[in-house]
Amino acid sequence: MYFRQFFDPRTSAMSYLLAPAGGAAAVAVDPNPDPCQALLLQSLLAERGFELRMILLTHVHGDMLERLAHLYPAVPLVAGAPPDGGERYRAVAAGDTLLVAAEPIRVIATPGHTPFSVSYLWQDRLFCGDALELGGCGLAEGDICDPGRMYDSVVDRLFVLPDEVLVFPGHDVHGRTVSTIGEERQRNPFFLLRSRDAFMTAFRERQRPKPAGFRFDT
Repeated sequence: MYFRQFFDPRTSAMSYLLAPAGGAAAVAVDPNPDPCQALLLQSLLAERGFELRMILLTHVHGDMLERLAHLYPAVPLVAGAPPDGGERYRAVAAGDTLLVAAEPIRVIATPGHTPFSVSYLWQDRLFCGDALELGGCGLAEGDICDPGRMYDSVVDRLFVLPDEVLVFPGHDVHGRTVSTIGEERQRNPFFLLRSRDAFMTAFRERQRPKPAGFRFDT
């Protein structure tokens, strides 16, 4: 198995490259649509002898699909709700399974950050985008963010996974790049012993403008 984590210091965004053992097929998760970042990824693929079979997106912002389609013209794009775009785009939903060199990648619907956010479970690794922030809750996405659905996604769909599942987020917000389901379930202050209503209240408080120097950790 090959696994590589990428970090963009400008946006704190995390992206990933994974390849099953013994083959040349590879999958990218939430790759940066910046041309320079794409060049680095393509150089790594060539160096390793990998063929990029799919790009998995946990969520979509603005013209991200179009930009990725331009940078990776031969690679299918997978997302929760891509626009009509012919065979290049594949919409996935809860319960779908993607195969890469006979390795299954399970799709988990995790709406909240956006209405069609999804997470991907590959072996013991969960790629959750902004559905779950390590030590907190996912980043807001304007008016389309739904904290109630975010709570349901995390508590009812992610926290039911085994404790040992590794959690890889969409952003490095607190200086952490990996956690486990068990740790987040037991220690994440945004979800620990909180009801759905209490979570929504705390989430909305977090989104309100704060005075300079204010800290809101929980």
